[in-house]
Amino acid sequence: MSVIVLALFAAIAAAGVALTLLFLTHGRPDDDRGGPRADMVRYFGMSAIAALLCGGMNMLETAGGGNAAAAVGNATNVTAVGLIWAGARRLNGRRAIGAVTTGAGGILLLGVSFLIPLDDATLLKTAGLVVFSAIGALELTRRPLGELPGSRLLSWTLGVYAAYNLSRLAVVAAVGVGPLDGRGPVSAETTAAVSAVAITLVCVAAVRIGRQLDDDPAPGTRAHDRGSVRRETARLLATTQPVRVSLIRVPEIDLIRAAHSTERGETMLRTVMQAVEDAVPEAVTGMPARDTIFAVAPAPLDTEEVEDAVRVAFARRMPGIQYADVPDLVFEHHLVRDVDDVSLLMESRRLRPRQDHSSCG
Repeated sequence: MSVIVLALFAAIAAAGVALTLLFLTHGRPDDDRGGPRADMVRYFGMSAIAALLCGGMNMLETAGGGNAAAAVGNATNVTAVGLIWAGARRLNGRRAIGAVTTGAGGILLLGVSFLIPLDDATLLKTAGLVVFSAIGALELTRRPLGELPGSRLLSWTLGVYAAYNLSRLAVVAAVGVGPLDGRGPVSAETTAAVSAVAITLVCVAAVRIGRQLDDDPAPGTRAHDRGSVRRETARLLATTQPVRVSLIRVPEIDLIRAAHSTERGETMLRTVMQAVEDAVPEAVTGMPARDTIFAVAPAPLDTEEVEDAVRVAFARRMPGIQYADVPDLVFEHHLVRDVDDVSLLMESRRLRPRQDHSSCG
């Protein structure tokens, strides 16, 4: 078996182990995952998946897969490194441009790889790796992420990886692409081996970082509301059986978001939740899905009276948010005897296609 194949196998294995360990780091079976640790697992997990795809495409290219395999391999390679930078920005609470920039860079490289010679595409990919690795290393030195154990290892790993790829570009500038195609410190075999080591170090650093991060979602997020609704349902079920779970929707919410803004849509849903709290003070409310308010209350409540009271309270709040019309509200009521039933209801709302809203009203 050739050296390049062994090196690629090592990179693929390292990416697979990294992906497994990252999700084990999260390790929560419930559906209320959120917070910084979930963000880290999401971004770094997608990075590991991209690294797996990159290794697979490189194997396919070595087996004669041609330009298509090379193009996908180039794009996923840059994406894998870019997502680490994007994840670091997310954990530092900075503007959410990382994932968009990384995705755009990967798509651009994918398209360009079909239009230019393969050697030029490889050089362009290498330049992208230098840029994303360097800015990722810098981002990891920023607070608060830079203060966590593991961040320094990850920053140094990306810095060395950027320097290695920069040395490849320097060799090409000095003597041409010959050394990249042969054997030596900047060859494809060496690069695959360096990538395997880098993936392993990133995995170790990410697991160390993940152990320090909070796994509780921030208040006001969907994940926080899912956990809150489930906990309060369990509390009510401990004293009364069954519990009524009411689902309240604004069928026009997607139209409101499109015609005004996402913030306007969120304000509308928060207003519905406040109206429910006004009308049914004993109810526990939350917004665990993007279009649905959940209200958990003792079962004896009369549903028609509840609906009328919520609609009246909702209409009274419209002038306060400077909205001329009073959107219609749609109610669903379910009797539940187990917390898992609530989880299933929340999951069904999360997976519900958005097109459903356009058919209501």
